[in-house]
Amino acid sequence: MLMMVLSSTRLSLSSDVKFADIKKDSFFQPIIEKLISAGVDKQFIDKIINSPSTEFNERFVRINVVGYLKPTDYSSHYNSKSIEKTKAFLSANRALLELAELIYGVPKEVIASVLWIETRHGGYLGNSNVVSVYLSTAMCNEKTYLDMNLKNLKDKFNGSSNELAQLEKKIYERSKKKADWAIEQLVALYKIEKNSNISVLDIKGSWAGAFGMSQFIPTSYLSWAVDGNNDGKIDLFNLSDAVYSVANYLKSNGWGEEDSLQRAAVFHYNNSNAYVDAVLKLATLVKPEMITTNDDDATQYEEIKIQAQSGGDDF
Repeated sequence: MLMMVLSSTRLSLSSDVKFADIKKDSFFQPIIEKLISAGVDKQFIDKIINSPSTEFNERFVRINVVGYLKPTDYSSHYNSKSIEKTKAFLSANRALLELAELIYGVPKEVIASVLWIETRHGGYLGNSNVVSVYLSTAMCNEKTYLDMNLKNLKDKFNGSSNELAQLEKKIYERSKKKADWAIEQLVALYKIEKNSNISVLDIKGSWAGAFGMSQFIPTSYLSWAVDGNNDGKIDLFNLSDAVYSVANYLKSNGWGEEDSLQRAAVFHYNNSNAYVDAVLKLATLVKPEMITTNDDDATQYEEIKIQAQSGGDDF
């Protein structure tokens, strides 16, 4: 029998829940058991469950399961302000972006567009505790929260009974998928903390659990994040690391010369055709007549470009 991780820390829940005060380890026991089965160290589990910085939040349960029903409007991401800001970003960081393009074959305009749409080039990084996002979302397949999402759905649904039945089936399927996904991300966070000097409890990000300028989820961090400035650590809140990581992600997921390959690579980044359209449209709109840079940046770029082309040790 699995042993419960012990703590006296208590959990405050919303008024919609029947119990307003319960031990966090008792509440999260289904998650604890899944994490132990996945090979996660019990000390790590105890730390994230009972940390004062983590909490259960019904909002994450709702939005990560039924949020897809309200499509995101990306049209503001390629308006005149977006074009102006992204052109300025390209100009200010030309050496870095052109080097990433040279190494990975992903246009600098595409990298800059992804970073704008994701976080406004680091201007908005999200303030959700990432561990809390995944702990909460991992509960979405528990009966209380499955019933909650179904009730909210029924209260707002205006279609036929057949359409409602199909949608309910989809919510059941999506709840299981998202709960499993959240466990996978918690396991990835364990690996990140185990293999680096990153304290995952300190990571803030989006309601979906993505973090850094590039908004990677933990499994994406493990697979495609890159140490762009060669300082021995991968920090997606660092511009160089974020730029290289976006380029590496897209290249690793099939970016190529053909439009279909480009669309597929961006779709892998975010499973939304509207997102793909926004990234590629903004990238097209910011292609320069001629974006200038200062002489120091140009010199630095040419020196690094020569090193990259000659197969220097850093590449």
